[in-house]
Amino acid sequence: MGTMGRTAGRGPEDTKRLILDAARGVVVTQGARATLEDVAVAAGLTRGAVIYHYSSKNALWLALARDVLAQFHQAVQAHLEDTQAPGRMARAFIRASLDGKGINAVGERLFLLAALADAPGVPEIVAEDGARWKTEMAEDGLSVGARTVILNAVDGAGMMTGWGLEPDHAELVALRAELERLTTSSS
Repeated sequence: MGTMGRTAGRGPEDTKRLILDAARGVVVTQGARATLEDVAVAAGLTRGAVIYHYSSKNALWLALARDVLAQFHQAVQAHLEDTQAPGRMARAFIRASLDGKGINAVGERLFLLAALADAPGVPEIVAEDGARWKTEMAEDGLSVGARTVILNAVDGAGMMTGWGLEPDHAELVALRAELERLTTSSS
């Protein structure tokens, strides 16, 4: 596999990952007003290297929104049970969001996407992702009520965390138990 970058041993995918991770940190601290220069500095690259991979700030913000949502989908996949029992997707969604420091990641993701909301194309990406979760949970056998409560409760707890009002451990454990109960009494 040939490397396109000038740094030996780092391929284009590694450089893109470096840029996306830097962009995530920059947007979390500065919002969407951050520049490609800010991202380049955070990544330890030149502005030209960032533009080589992302032709504009908007292209980078779109890639970042997709990346943040894809990372969460991967986290949910990692929590899937080996059974075909109804509600398995919802339970994986709940665990990925509420286990350990998961709720901090939910808060960061929501705030990051909100910061990017003015970037052309980002609202559509977010809307598409929300619709995908509703569909996946419906196909998973969950009632409209159950999936609405689960999605909104997780987002609500994430928003509180993003504001620095993190629910305490007992509250998160109770929330998880309550939401998981909704995944077993479907229809």
